Amino acid sequence: MLDEILEIGRRSVAVASALNEFLRESEGWFSRQRLTLGYDEDISGWVRHMRTAVQADGINPTFDPERSPISPCNSYWLDVKDCGGRTVACIAVRMVHTDDFVRHISSMRLWFDPLPAGMGGPLDLVLPPDTPVISGAVAHYGGHWVHPSWRGKGLPGVLLPLAKILTIELFRSDWDTGIVFLKNARKQDLLAAYGFARTELCYSGSFPPANRDDTLFLTYSSREQTLSALPSAITRLRREPLPS
Repeated sequence: MLDEILEIGRRSVAVASALNEFLRESEGWFSRQRLTLGYDEDISGWVRHMRTAVQADGINPTFDPERSPISPCNSYWLDVKDCGGRTVACIAVRMVHTDDFVRHISSMRLWFDPLPAGMGGPLDLVLPPDTPVISGAVAHYGGHWVHPSWRGKGLPGVLLPLAKILTIELFRSDWDTGIVFLKNARKQDLLAAYGFARTELCYSGSFPPANRDDTLFLTYSSREQTLSALPSAITRLRREPLPS
């Protein structure tokens, strides 16, 4: 799959000049780590993996075809395997076409569409007044998981940028977005690796999709911001140590 993404970089007119350098560095990084990258349009494979994944946070309904309108036409997942064929990391991606992504979050249709009876809503969001209107072809990233033995080894810093590049080419995404819960928002290194331009407090309180109280942060970048962040991603890749 990495070879296919490299080919996208060579022929794409949608991306910045730093793209090819990032893709070359990514290829070297995967080789050094002895990992392979797989692309799968059948996101139900991500669901099956997350049901048994070690130290996973459960199945995000955003990416569950039984709870959200997902198909190969608007979603995929990336599967990172070690030399023994074991999945050691993954991420899910879906497209949302909307006039106002913030309203989509507030309605909770980001997680369930249609909403289950009795879920209630809408969520009373607390985003800053200068939050831009996120609209058009909005890419949403989530379901990110790394095996405990591979945590702290730089996988988010290569997997997220690759997914964003691929999504720009496949779906001409205008925006990249994610929802980060409080426990991960406290991990500044993780947020930096995700590589979004802005992270804003979005909501705090009773969160029906997870049936608990929680605090949510919205992370987002425009397409231009995503591409301008590639040099920083390249620097992080070059700093990653070889596997022990």
